[in-house]
Amino acid sequence: MILDDVIWGVIGTGHCSFRTKTQTVDFCRNEYNITGLCNRRSCPLANGQYATIMEKEGVCYLYMKTIERAHMPSKMWEKIPLDKSYRKALEQIDENLEYWPKFLVHKAKQRLTKIRQMLVRIRKLKLEIT
Repeated sequence: MILDDVIWGVIGTGHCSFRTKTQTVDFCRNEYNITGLCNRRSCPLANGQYATIMEKEGVCYLYMKTIERAHMPSKMWEKIPLDKSYRKALEQIDENLEYWPKFLVHKAKQRLTKIRQMLVRIRKLKLEIT
C-alpha cells in the first residue's frame, strides 16, 4: 500500500510517540502492536490491514483493522471475542484471518498462546492465595 509506505516513512525515520529506543532494539508501546517491536511489519499505525489479540477481564479478543474502516477512527478496529477453548480460538483466528499475511496469522497465534499461559498462571496464583 502506498499510503502505508508514506506513513512508515514518516514514523520510521522521524518521531513516533510510541517508540522506545534502547541501545540494541526499538520497542513499541502501542497497545495494538502484536510483537512489541518497532518495525514496518508489526506497526499498527503503518499497516492498513492489521490484526492483534488482546485480553480484557479474562476474555481474549481478536482485533482486526481493515482499510475500508479507515475513514471512521471510532470503528476502525473490529472486536471479535474468541472461544474459551484454545483449539476453537485457534480455528477462529484461522477463519477470520484466512486471506491475511501469514506473518500476522502466526504472530496472532503466538500472542494468543502467551496470553492463555498468562491467564492460567493468574488463576493458579489466585487459588494459592485463597
